[in-house]
Amino acid sequence: MKAQVLGISGSPIKNSNTDRVIQSILSNTDLSIEFIKLSELRVQPCIACLGCSKDNVCKVKDDFQELAEKVKSAGAIVVGGYPPYGSIDGFTKAFLERLFSLRHQNGYNRGKLAVTVITGIGRGAPGLEEASNQLNHALALEGMEVLGQLKVVGNPECMVCGYGQSCSMSALPWIFGDDTEVTPEKFCKAEDQNEIWQQTESLGNQIADRLKKVRMM
Repeated sequence: MKAQVLGISGSPIKNSNTDRVIQSILSNTDLSIEFIKLSELRVQPCIACLGCSKDNVCKVKDDFQELAEKVKSAGAIVVGGYPPYGSIDGFTKAFLERLFSLRHQNGYNRGKLAVTVITGIGRGAPGLEEASNQLNHALALEGMEVLGQLKVVGNPECMVCGYGQSCSMSALPWIFGDDTEVTPEKFCKAEDQNEIWQQTESLGNQIADRLKKVRMM
């Protein structure tokens, strides 16, 4: 059975905050769902060859062709990523670029429902808002209706690399000031961000209601 709602995560971290937020939205739809982690696939950036212009089939040989069929058949997608260096991550960006193959003449994504999820270190750091807007803009250009943009506070790599307290390039001082000791209470979990977690339920329900109405028409 093809998934009615597709969740796509650009986070390469196993069971990341991004993953869990996407999965929570999916589970709240009570529809057929599938969760995909882009880091487990091979999806290259678009090479602008225009080989897709006549038949909407990307000619780059990798895992995107199978993924594209899943996107086409889904009524809604939930796409999540993160903002390294202040903009959308490479896994998510490559996926967005390859959606170009579904645009020509037919606009296969037009009218599809979407939700975006961006997880960044937040706490005054740049990139969270910008990456969220980039992702929203890309899906809107595909003709999708973005129902919500979730911005989740996550954790910098400096908290787990083993050198965060001593590295001269560490992000910990400008997040925590002089108290750079890595302790459990400093880690942010999506589940503890009540407003975000409530929105996963609300948006999942919205997707379900909208898609059920379409089936009844």
